[in-house]
Amino acid sequence: MKLNILILFSLFATTVLFSCSKEKNDGPGTEYTYKLTGPGTVKVQVQYTPTLTDPNMTEVPDETIYEELVTPPWQKTVSIHKNVSGVGFSASISEGTPGAKYTISVLSKEGTTLKTADFTLDAYGDGVMLINYYRN
Repeated sequence: MKLNILILFSLFATTVLFSCSKEKNDGPGTEYTYKLTGPGTVKVQVQYTPTLTDPNMTEVPDETIYEELVTPPWQKTVSIHKNVSGVGFSASISEGTPGAKYTISVLSKEGTTLKTADFTLDAYGDGVMLINYYRN
């Protein structure tokens, strides 16, 4: 299951890095906040589009952190260059409490929810959710 998540995130990251925004905005970019809520009884593997502010960057450097093991509630704010058309955020849980409910969200700089999804752990205590937000 973790390999599937890594593959999905890698495909998303590649898409985001090579996409261009259709907006004719001359600003430097924007900030997004990733948010995870749910019971704080288990570690959650999160992956997200990291801070990307270099307009000439064609791939994420190896030293860039975009995957963490966290305990809910958790949130992280990143800055994204105007040419990056969107962001992705995923959460994966193994061996948690069956039936536990979690929510992942992408928020704007102002705190408005741009994309959100809920997921419930299965009978084995496993669950995964991936959301993508694209600017218009």
